[in-house]
Amino acid sequence: MNIAERVKQCGVVGAGGAGFPTHVKLQARADTIVVNGAECEPLLGSDRYLMERESEKLIRGTGYIMRSCGATRGYIALKKKYAEALRGLHTALGDRDDMELFILDDVYPVGDELVLVHEITGRIVPEGGIPPDVGCIACNVETVVNVCAAVEEGRAVTSRYLTCTGEVKTPSIVKAHIGTSLREIIELCGGQTVEDAVVVLGGPMMGSIETDLGAPVTKTTSALIVLSPDHPVVQHKTTPMEFIIRQCKTVCCQCTYCTELCPRYLLGHDIKPHMIMRQIGYGLDVPERVIQNALLCSDCGLCAAYACVMGLSPHVVNRRIREKFAAAGFKPEFSGSSPVVHEMRGYRQIPTGRIQERLRLQHFYERGLRKEVHTDPGRVEIFLRQHIGGSAHPTVQQGERVKSGTLIAEMVEDGLGSSIHASVDGVVSLIDSERIIIEKRD
Repeated sequence: MNIAERVKQCGVVGAGGAGFPTHVKLQARADTIVVNGAECEPLLGSDRYLMERESEKLIRGTGYIMRSCGATRGYIALKKKYAEALRGLHTALGDRDDMELFILDDVYPVGDELVLVHEITGRIVPEGGIPPDVGCIACNVETVVNVCAAVEEGRAVTSRYLTCTGEVKTPSIVKAHIGTSLREIIELCGGQTVEDAVVVLGGPMMGSIETDLGAPVTKTTSALIVLSPDHPVVQHKTTPMEFIIRQCKTVCCQCTYCTELCPRYLLGHDIKPHMIMRQIGYGLDVPERVIQNALLCSDCGLCAAYACVMGLSPHVVNRRIREKFAAAGFKPEFSGSSPVVHEMRGYRQIPTGRIQERLRLQHFYERGLRKEVHTDPGRVEIFLRQHIGGSAHPTVQQGERVKSGTLIAEMVEDGLGSSIHASVDGVVSLIDSERIIIEKRD
């Protein structure tokens, strides 16, 4: 059995948010597999729930990934506060000697894969590099569970677990069919408790704003955080870039806190957000390398949410620089030298609870989460691109009847992408360049 091929056929992609096709990862060689169960963004809870509910599948899925990559060690990393998940995983591990749990502190962003690889192995991914460069493969919890389902059952990815919280009556862990509208998810959780609600897709730190409640769930939708338009998280994410630049020119005091607390800087990478802000704000003559190193930013948002005393957003500036570089096709070469961890790194870890308080999220966290509710959509809108790489190409025709799990779009041969499958039984009612709509009909 070719594990990577089975995973490819079932359309498994990284469920943590990036959506990298998992079968490509499984074709790499590595000595260490890291399962990322940190779930370090405030308010999220679906990965923790999966570790509690599907601990045996998580262990078996990790074993399949290890076998595919030739790895000899596997680590499942999770926070020590996840007591129930720890108990279940300890039992599921049994007497395996090739796999172990790695306990993390509740700090942000311990789930960043470069940070996680260093915490577990002591290795530092080079600038501009990825974990395989140091012999590691990192996968999200739900991704690993999906690998297990693909290998053992041939089950395609047709649903995903997500957290729906914030301004809803009953915050919940939801098992959602791919293509279900955000509105239906919110209604399943009792409906919104504020008018003109705004949804943050993903975590409050790295997630994106979605105002269209008709938008669908995708394979990478880890959370819906419903907030009022005037909430600090929404205000930060909707501030126009022009205003951010004016703020930078006006009030950046070059205190260096954004650099001193940057997780990538503390790992030894040559990223200095305060110097990028200096050049943006004042046009001072600094080396081009300073601006180019914006590509080293992980976009964790710690600089804006916690470090900057003036309320600025260095990571947003870095993101705009990266976008301009990408549009221009510019790819700088990094030094290739081995980074050295900053001597103060151990003293600059930020507890997640402090970030929740800064962002006025603590009262949502204290409400807890109902476990688990299921969607039952009468219509799904399934995007042809839910992953890194090119769009999948439809394999069905309008008017065709399909069943849940039917292949409806496949990736270009030898291209980077992922197959797409029907998430419900029904009839294909629309196909265009971006989506396939399936409706349930008698």
